[in-house]
Amino acid sequence: MIEPLGPVQIIHSVLVVEDDYELAELLREVLTLENCTVDVAGNGLEALDRLSGATYDAVICDLLMPCVDGRALYEQVCQQYPHLSERFLFITGQAVARTGLTDFIYRTGNPLLQKPFAVEELRAALRDLLSR
Repeated sequence: MIEPLGPVQIIHSVLVVEDDYELAELLREVLTLENCTVDVAGNGLEALDRLSGATYDAVICDLLMPCVDGRALYEQVCQQYPHLSERFLFITGQAVARTGLTDFIYRTGNPLLQKPFAVEELRAALRDLLSR
């Protein structure tokens, strides 16, 4: 019998939906260090396309984006991929109260990170999300 060389690493697949290219790439780097494979979509429309062709363990999603925003994407995902409904991490640079999204975020039961956020906040939120 062949013994494994070391502990087996669990790899999670995460979809990052963010229209800010630099932030999306930073998220990719951090998530890769957290033992995740990462796909990036620049808006909700691209995200729906990616979701139709792959399986993800979690979605990190900006709320305010062109084409299909984070709220509309979340509602579509709940219908088409209900297993992901509790595995969203929302991020935004706008005050949630100002954008009228406070009730929406509360109803989803998913976490929200306000930009700019610390890498440790992201890591903690990701670990919580993946343990659901």
